[in-house]
Amino acid sequence: MIYLFYGDDELSILEATQDLIRNVGTDDLRDHNVIRLDKQSINPVDLTASVSAVPFLSERRLVIVNEFFSKTKGKKQVKGWENLSQIVENIPPTNDLLFRESQDSFKSNSLFKQIAELASVREFAMPRGGAINKWIQQRVNDKGGDIDNKAISRLAHVIGPNTWALDAEIEKLILYADDRQISSSDIDLLTTDNHQDSIFRAVDMALNGNPHAMASVKTILNGSESPGYILAMIHRQVRLLITAKMSHGEQISRNDLSKQLNLHGYAMDKLLEEVRRHNLSKLMAAHNLLAETDEKIKSGKLTDMLALEMLLGELTLLNN
Repeated sequence: MIYLFYGDDELSILEATQDLIRNVGTDDLRDHNVIRLDKQSINPVDLTASVSAVPFLSERRLVIVNEFFSKTKGKKQVKGWENLSQIVENIPPTNDLLFRESQDSFKSNSLFKQIAELASVREFAMPRGGAINKWIQQRVNDKGGDIDNKAISRLAHVIGPNTWALDAEIEKLILYADDRQISSSDIDLLTTDNHQDSIFRAVDMALNGNPHAMASVKTILNGSESPGYILAMIHRQVRLLITAKMSHGEQISRNDLSKQLNLHGYAMDKLLEEVRRHNLSKLMAAHNLLAETDEKIKSGKLTDMLALEMLLGELTLLNN
């Protein structure tokens, strides 16, 4: 089966990817049967070999390719991939191929048009407006918690359209409320944006190669916030940086960008200041590290705390 997942709700894309990974087989065989490729490091021969190989002691094999179509826009990048449709058509029924794209620009890509009829395309759009409230309610229910309508509205207002941060807050709120219903007072007590400045500082230090970035998040950890919450906040920060960086070439006004990101005043000033210090390739590399970190956490390979420490260390190495 051929899949293409795209959209700005990266949490849902990751979870849908995890569903496909779980279909591959037991944990001890997944390293052999889940293959991750990047457009910058593969060629048609590599892709053909990966999608054609027989599953190892398992019923299925999954090949994941990130941002393939976004990186094959021009004639130079397309060269050599003219037979992509043939590669895809010859994939054995035991194997799945997943393309993951962050934007919908793939729709106009000539290579995608070759395989459009063969692929199952799913959009994962970030919930906005009233959809955020529905998402929060469903997420709390899925995690076995309970929340009243006022608390839903309050949480949606405080966090905004960010499923990563919302998920981290919901985990914390359910744990705190124990068996009772989550109320708006719980959110006022536990959920705050006062930690944003520390996250700004930690991400900026790490992307600048400063090995002491971990010190910037210690105050948050000492304040009883979980490493998982901090990871979600770092992911949000990197996503904001990427969006802001990409907007520079699109002549978007500061006011429009502020509304789009739901950032104002001091927080917006800090973001724009940080954006000027980092190039897009570094930010995209940081984004990929975050996705890999989350997959390792969900697969049980890393604890949240170890993942946080390793992530900040890996971010500093992006300068080398």
